[in-house]
Amino acid sequence: MKTKKLTLCAILSALAIVFGYIETLIGTPVMIPGVKWGLGNIVVLLALYKLDKRYAFLIMFIKVITSSALFGSPSVFIYSLCGGALSFFVMVLLKKWNFHIVSVSIGGGISHNIGQLVCASIMMRTVTVFSYLPVLIVFGAVSAVVTGMLAKIILKRLSNG
Repeated sequence: MKTKKLTLCAILSALAIVFGYIETLIGTPVMIPGVKWGLGNIVVLLALYKLDKRYAFLIMFIKVITSSALFGSPSVFIYSLCGGALSFFVMVLLKKWNFHIVSVSIGGGISHNIGQLVCASIMMRTVTVFSYLPVLIVFGAVSAVVTGMLAKIILKRLSNG
């Protein structure tokens, strides 16, 4: 069983990386650093619900490392890791408290942005980066609703199949 889960984890990690690449091709409607659609989060949500939190964390970590190396920079890695880690832990808590998957996604999307801003504030030694917070919360919540709904649809299809 462990080999099967590890294989699935590797496939899901690759899928999360592909979704990350697609995000770079799509772009976003706002020109604020760190704004992304969060498509890779669909995969992390699926792993959180279909596998367990250890595998979901591993997928998030692999996605951050690989996507940063392929499409980013060392600073992108640090921001993504801070945002991803906070997002992951918030999603785990919300799932544990039996929130709906879309709410779990929203909590993850918003906390990802907050984690990145905290990291940026520390690295740049300024709190002015928090001026981006209102736009990031709105965009993070909207994109998280979409990713959460897509994850819900995929989970339903996986359960029927």
